[in-house]
Amino acid sequence: MPYKKDITVSLDCIDSTELLARINSKSNFVLVDTIGSYNGNRYRIKGATTIPYTEVIDRRRELIPYGEIIIYCKHRDCVASKKGAIGLKMLNIRNVKVYEGGIDEWTESGLPLEEV
Repeated sequence: MPYKKDITVSLDCIDSTELLARINSKSNFVLVDTIGSYNGNRYRIKGATTIPYTEVIDRRRELIPYGEIIIYCKHRDCVASKKGAIGLKMLNIRNVKVYEGGIDEWTESGLPLEEV
């Protein structure tokens, strides 16, 4: 007889202070921008790699060599980064974190950007 099973996935999140520290220390991580130029967006966090969230799973081999994968999207309520992170975790890739503040918080804080 068919039945349903609920699965809970916890996501590790970091804030802008932690992310900036990682960028400045040049630690072994990859920063994934899931927005790109979607909806007129012109910027990404300096040093980020743009991978649309719909492609994160298919392009996971590009990310696996890094000690840590940090994913972000537009803002705290945007779910693109969370969807990508959950997908990677479901594939048993454990070193994934989400920067929830996204490009909006980063820009408002005057932190380093580059054009997409």
